[in-house]
Amino acid sequence: MGLEEIINQILTTCSNLNREQLLEMIENKKAEAGNFLTDQTATRLIACELGVKICQKKFCLKIQIKDIMSGLNDVSLTGEVVNVYPVRTFKRKDWTQGKVGSFVVSDKTGNIRVVLWDDKVKVLEKGRIQREQKVTVSHAYVRQGRDGKPELHLGDKGKIKIVNESTKKLAEITKDGGPLTIEGTVTSKPVLREVTTAQNEKKLK
Repeated sequence: MGLEEIINQILTTCSNLNREQLLEMIENKKAEAGNFLTDQTATRLIACELGVKICQKKFCLKIQIKDIMSGLNDVSLTGEVVNVYPVRTFKRKDWTQGKVGSFVVSDKTGNIRVVLWDDKVKVLEKGRIQREQKVTVSHAYVRQGRDGKPELHLGDKGKIKIVNESTKKLAEITKDGGPLTIEGTVTSKPVLREVTTAQNEKKLK
């Protein structure tokens, strides 16, 4: 859906709003975000604030950290992991157990915490999220954190994609950490030897 279609949808739904007022709201929204937003993105945000459903297909908003504000839904963001925090368990009001974990990502405009709930924390428990990795977070929603700053939260529909895996030199590999992808050059031919299995079968190993 193009910009004019979105504008017309808003004006049709909000009968107390005229075009001049809406255009002024769009300019104000862009100014609030430091003029990083396009006209169409700013208009979509206004439509969301006004409760106007502008299309049947879900709109996934991919923005920079600087543009993120509380109340946004279905946000996508790509950044570098700068910190990872341990997963912890907690009790809900109905006495069921939940899990929560988080990590911080950054781009050229700032940092933001990404919060994972329940089954989503498995990616942290398995150690797949590592510092200096580049990741894409998609279908997240934004809440205000305890420090007053916006946070990205991943619910059932949220996804994380690792853009690049961490790489290390062989000398840097220790017993801790992972998963790891090892690339190298074979410097000698493999040695094959014949072994006898417990079933008295001979195989090359």
